[in-house]
Amino acid sequence: MDEALVKVDSKGRICISHEFREQLRDVVKLKKTRRGISLSPGETGVFIDEFRKLLLSEPRRTGVPENPPAKEMKEIWKEAD
Repeated sequence: MDEALVKVDSKGRICISHEFREQLRDVVKLKKTRRGISLSPGETGVFIDEFRKLLLSEPRRTGVPENPPAKEMKEIWKEAD
C-alpha cells in the first residue's frame, strides 16, 4: 500500500494504519510542503533534546505577581500559627 485516505477526528488526530506505522519510529516529523504535508520518521534524540529544553526553560510570565501588603501577610502568618 503506497497511499491511504484517513479521517481526522474531532480532536485533530488521525489513525495511521499498521502497514505505515511499521515504517515509522516512535517520533515522526511533519513538514509543510507546496503539495501538502509530509510525514516521515523523526529522530528520537532531537525530540528528547527539544523536550528537555522546554522543561528546563523559565516559564513565560503573563504579568506581575500581586503580593499582599505587609500588614495582610502578618495576619496570614498569625493564622498559620
